[in-house]
Amino acid sequence: MTPSLFGLQAPVVVSLGTAVGYAVLLVWAVLRRSWDTWQLRALLLYLALSVLLSVSFSLTVWSLSQVSKEAPSLGLRLMGDLLTVLSPVLVMLTLWFLERPGPKWVAIVGMVWVLLVLAVDFNLLDLQRVIMGASAANSVDLVQSLRVAGWAGFSAGTLLLVAVDFFQTRRPLHRNRILFWLLGLSLTLGGELLMWLKKGVLIDVNQIGAALRFMGVIALTVATISYYLPVLRSFARQALIQVLILALTTLVISALIFGGIRLVLTIEEWRGVLLLTIEEQRFVLLLEIVTAVTAAVVLALILQPLRLLVSRVADRIVYSGHYNPARALRDYGDAINNIVDLNALSTVAVGMIAEALDVRRGVLMLISLRDNLIYDVVVLESMGALATNFATLTAASPILIALRDGKKPLTQYEIDILPEYRAAPPYERAWLHSLEMEVYVPIRERDNLAGVFAFGRKESGEPYSTQDLDVLMTIGNQTVAVLQNARLVTDLRTANVSITELNLELTESNQRLEKLDKAKTDFIEIASHELRTPLTQVRGYSDILTDMMQQGTIVPAHMNQISQGITRASIRLEQIISAMLDVSRIDAQALDIRTAAISVSVAVKMAIDNYKEAIRDRKMNVQVHDLDDLPSIQGDLQRLCQAFGNIIGNAIKYTPDGGTITISGRTLEEPTNAHPHKVVEVVFADSGIGIDPSDRDLIFEKFYRVGAVELHSTGSTKFKGAGPGLGLPIARGVIQAHGGKIWVESPGHDEEHLPGSTFYIVLPVASPVPAPAASPAQG
Repeated sequence: MTPSLFGLQAPVVVSLGTAVGYAVLLVWAVLRRSWDTWQLRALLLYLALSVLLSVSFSLTVWSLSQVSKEAPSLGLRLMGDLLTVLSPVLVMLTLWFLERPGPKWVAIVGMVWVLLVLAVDFNLLDLQRVIMGASAANSVDLVQSLRVAGWAGFSAGTLLLVAVDFFQTRRPLHRNRILFWLLGLSLTLGGELLMWLKKGVLIDVNQIGAALRFMGVIALTVATISYYLPVLRSFARQALIQVLILALTTLVISALIFGGIRLVLTIEEWRGVLLLTIEEQRFVLLLEIVTAVTAAVVLALILQPLRLLVSRVADRIVYSGHYNPARALRDYGDAINNIVDLNALSTVAVGMIAEALDVRRGVLMLISLRDNLIYDVVVLESMGALATNFATLTAASPILIALRDGKKPLTQYEIDILPEYRAAPPYERAWLHSLEMEVYVPIRERDNLAGVFAFGRKESGEPYSTQDLDVLMTIGNQTVAVLQNARLVTDLRTANVSITELNLELTESNQRLEKLDKAKTDFIEIASHELRTPLTQVRGYSDILTDMMQQGTIVPAHMNQISQGITRASIRLEQIISAMLDVSRIDAQALDIRTAAISVSVAVKMAIDNYKEAIRDRKMNVQVHDLDDLPSIQGDLQRLCQAFGNIIGNAIKYTPDGGTITISGRTLEEPTNAHPHKVVEVVFADSGIGIDPSDRDLIFEKFYRVGAVELHSTGSTKFKGAGPGLGLPIARGVIQAHGGKIWVESPGHDEEHLPGSTFYIVLPVASPVPAPAASPAQG
């Protein structure tokens, strides 16, 4: 007879007990969490179906006479259907747990599969005969085969998915979480596999399977509703340590007991062999008692120290990653006490902590408040290369709040798993995840967050223990004062460097202003000379003409000479006044530019033609290359001729007689934020005396001129005969008004070796005009 309880068989009691257990898990899940996510709703559905599964399983083993004979077959049929439904639900739970996409598609596929199995089971549309010509005799086997095939497919896919994620994950706590799920999943699926098998003669594998499945579902439920899971690796290590302690302690105690017994037996043997008197026998007996008592006392005295020694040996054999927290804290405090440099603090502090904890990746982050909403994070170079060394955190971020107000370090596992940290901005979570760190240790001064230590995973693969986190928090508190001092010293050094650079800039600016001020003073003298000279000529010719009229000695040849002189003087006066007006327009950004598509080659040739006489008189060699093939530019032909002419005139002035001026061009592409665009580069190179580096930028300033004011000449092309200092400023203003750039390069000023100067002008290419759309008639 099978044992029974209240008229029920023991297997039935066990099955109904698992049903009650599933119901308890269901109530516990409801009390621990709300139904706000699909994952928790799927878990509740899974637990509810598990209750029905246990009830149906109990029907398969309930064979009392008072129960209907149809109960076992009904239970088997219901159990098969429930296992078929539970498989896709378990896949969806696993996908949600691993945060992988696809639960919706699994639900659709699972629903289709369940409907197919039910349709075959109830032989809708005569599917049994359609599929494999099944008769009534083998229809049950067909349906069961379909159920097992679907269950096996879903189960194998789930196990493979979890295993792949486990081997791809390197973070210890994440791996432990997946391992916990893998353990529960293996127990659950292993139990279901045993439940599919036929009942054995000697062993009821179905009951064993039900028990294994219940344990597996407990693990799955705990993993779903609890974020802090037991560390299985630590449990396994502790279990192994306890086994080693028990084995070694038992071995040593057994050896001591055996030695004591052997000593007593040896004494007893001696007493039997030797012929002893009564007194001697009493003495030997007393010796045996003393020996036994001594052995017991020695055993009692060494038992606890022996256990501690064996515990340490076993712990060292299994895990060698221990350190002395007190010594580590003392050594750390001594090492950083006198450091006042941030980089040195980062290197020493991170290095010592990493060595103690067996870590190969760590950094020190500096936190500073930019305004009331944004915190800047600067990562100092320490151990391990990072993709970026700068980031920002918002003041309302739960990550920043936890670091600033929390009582313990923050782990990357908590940032990735806990719901409260999912409200943090996505870019913050993505940046922290990219650092590949495991723990973040705040460095706080009262309510202010001054910095953060970040450390990667341990080389041993172990997660950070509670002791590790406590030590790290203590280290963070020890670092506050040193970090503040180092930041103050760094700020002082930075301020000192800034002041030094500012002094240099002020010195350069003063020198520049002195040169420009002198240039303005020289301009007054030069401008007065430039204006007075043509006015004097006009005045002189006017006096000569008056005298000739009064004397009546007017001769046509003399009149022609006088009119030409007046014309040259007026033209020169007009050029000077026009240049001054152009400079004022450029300063006011009111330069009139009338753009059209023009050829650079034509503009350069027109500019050269204005200096033909000077080029001939100075015996200059002007060479023009590669201008005819340049694309058109959008510009003002007259203004560009003026700018090019000023560059050519400047080259003629500062190149000795017989020198060479080379003009060339090419097409380039300049990158922009949107897309590259084409530009034309025109290069004016001469073989003149060159330009000193200190004058390269100043020559484009108005009134500035190179050389002594005494060398001024009204001749516009005389060697070193500088004018009022308006030509190059006008050229720059014209080029910039066209959206271009101009600059000069020269090895330096040397009137003996003649290094020359090269002026570069870059102008944008004219955009092509789109062809007019064809009319319907033309089309």
